[in-house]
Amino acid sequence: MKILQLIDSLDAGGAERMAVNLANGLINVVDASHLCVTRKEGILKQSINDLNYYLFLEKTGKFDIKAISSLISYVKKNEIDIIHAHSTSFFMATIVKRFVPELKIVWHDHYGKSEELHQRDFKVLKFFSKSFTHIISVNEQLKTWATKTLHCKKVTYLENFALPDNHKPETSLHGKNDFRMICLANLRPQKDHFNLIRAFKKVSVTHDLWTLHLVGKDFEDTYSDEIKSLINELKLEEKVYIYGSRPDVNNILSQCKIGVLSSKSEGLP
Repeated sequence: MKILQLIDSLDAGGAERMAVNLANGLINVVDASHLCVTRKEGILKQSINDLNYYLFLEKTGKFDIKAISSLISYVKKNEIDIIHAHSTSFFMATIVKRFVPELKIVWHDHYGKSEELHQRDFKVLKFFSKSFTHIISVNEQLKTWATKTLHCKKVTYLENFALPDNHKPETSLHGKNDFRMICLANLRPQKDHFNLIRAFKKVSVTHDLWTLHLVGKDFEDTYSDEIKSLINELKLEEKVYIYGSRPDVNNILSQCKIGVLSSKSEGLP
């Protein structure tokens, strides 16, 4: 069996990390384990175990003919049996299937707002789900939703998992040992860093030694600017630190005493 993981980017997000973990984890389990990134490379490329089975399409638009043709050629040349499409990459997988009818599609649903499924726009997904052989959901809510809503009979709940992080330690955190708190999350509104920073301000009044460390992709957008402004406004410049994406996650976590999430919603098990 030959399987190809299909993902939009290699930024350090949950879906992206799972795609890389699956590609790495299946190397000694199936005949060939491939990974294809459609739109953007990122920090997780460093985590890919075998770049001989890696394809980057440099897709520039929804209907990028060159990218689609490249993926079709790759699937045919490498005799791929299954495309394991993560999140929105299902669209490209179904296009490829039109040219390779025997191809099977497994769609992995990483939707992070599982408490707000009534707001999900799923018309396109529902139409293309007719082409899915199997759906994998990261929590029970998503599994129930897929079973009731989409056109695929086989739906499985599979918890996200982690693999050992073998990256060389390179990040040294500010602050004192035993007094570090960490939030490992990309700087996105869903993660609600504002709530976390305001809460930390209250804690720091009576726990002066503690520092807060924000590790995750900084998109350098309005949300990011507002976070930095809040840190300055609350005079936390020497207590709250932003690091951006970092590959040596285990090393970073080993330097911290408390891990915290303040997300509005999470696609947790």
